[in-house]
Amino acid sequence: MDFINNLELSQKQKEYIADLNERVLHVFNPHQYKHTISTLSYCQKLAQIYILDKSPDLGTENIADSNNIYFKLCIAAMLHDYGKIFNLDVLREVALKNISHLNSTESDLEINSILHGFAGAFMAGEEFDIKDDEILKSIKYHTVGYCDMSIADKIIYIADKIEEGRNYAEVVSLRELSLKNINLCLLEVYKNNIIYIIRSNKNIYSETFRIWNNICKFYGGLSNGPRR
Repeated sequence: MDFINNLELSQKQKEYIADLNERVLHVFNPHQYKHTISTLSYCQKLAQIYILDKSPDLGTENIADSNNIYFKLCIAAMLHDYGKIFNLDVLREVALKNISHLNSTESDLEINSILHGFAGAFMAGEEFDIKDDEILKSIKYHTVGYCDMSIADKIIYIADKIEEGRNYAEVVSLRELSLKNINLCLLEVYKNNIIYIIRSNKNIYSETFRIWNNICKFYGGLSNGPRR
């Protein structure tokens, strides 16, 4: 388990991640497990830049408790796709049961691709006895994001979509951008995801454009994209 040894964590924290690894290894299919570890590894790469290294040259916020934030990020990365081991009917039932705690509508829960995040947060919380709201929020919103995302949630949102196992036209340039400017990368990854959904003729999460407008408000000026 070299990937665990490479994590910038205490021995006790590494043992916790190792225990999570053993448990998910037995319930994930090979593809899900490979994606999970690849997402964790990319989170580690980005966290090294934007959380653990608080150099003012990076232009990132000064994070007081960087190790704790990073540890929570690792837990969320290990469990972000936990909901995918359940069928859609079970996920929808759990999501509907907890809809008052979700920033969503009943019609949102007809979008299959977001159910594993929304429902999976509740299921992972119960199965792994996780009470920490920041971890559960990271799992819940890793597919759709939310307004004013934390640095950890920006990282897991991006890493899930550009980890080394992903293969699509823009992914190499997005990886390069992620190492230079996390906020501009968030804008470009979110934009890429919206375009993909529209081109696929799929339903869009009801909060997507509010989140997009929020991202543009803060980071749109960083882009060198075409202006009208």
